[in-house]
Amino acid sequence: MYFFVMAFIVLAGCAKDDTMFEDLGSLELKKAKVPVPFKADLYAAPDWSSDLLLIEGLDPEDPGSYIPSKLNCSGTATHLGNIDPEKSFYVLEKLVLIFEDGLPYMNIMGKGIVVGANGDGFEYTFKSVQSLLDGSCNGIIEIIPGSGTGKIKGCTGTINMVSGYHDDGIGIWFKCDGYLVFE
Repeated sequence: MYFFVMAFIVLAGCAKDDTMFEDLGSLELKKAKVPVPFKADLYAAPDWSSDLLLIEGLDPEDPGSYIPSKLNCSGTATHLGNIDPEKSFYVLEKLVLIFEDGLPYMNIMGKGIVVGANGDGFEYTFKSVQSLLDGSCNGIIEIIPGSGTGKIKGCTGTINMVSGYHDDGIGIWFKCDGYLVFE
């Protein structure tokens, strides 16, 4: 009798699980209503074929006062995996040479897009300040609302960024750490 009652309870408990009989093709990914951590380790290299941008505060007659306005990105990021270097880049919109306590810095502003190997990605704007002595840089990345695609569609967020020159002397590495928020 005890065995019959236990078997009936187990069967009755399983029969009430509605998701057991749901069509798996109709299930949707549930978006978190809390901030989700985001980290990225990126490398950016100048696109030498892009338009040149004047560094404000330098002589516009000097060719050395200009740098390429576009940098192509590669690396890895949480929620995106490997970054697609063919589709990921950022564009410098404004560079301003400033001096603080007699030391040279560059205020940098722009926008970009980062896309994973599976096609998921988002667009962003950024602002940063870079030391011209050691190349160190700190900045903030703001995800453009509504620009997310794939599994990060609908995300917004603020991401802290630190960077420095890469060992090759040409590119820049970036470490990004922040949160994605799904509305």
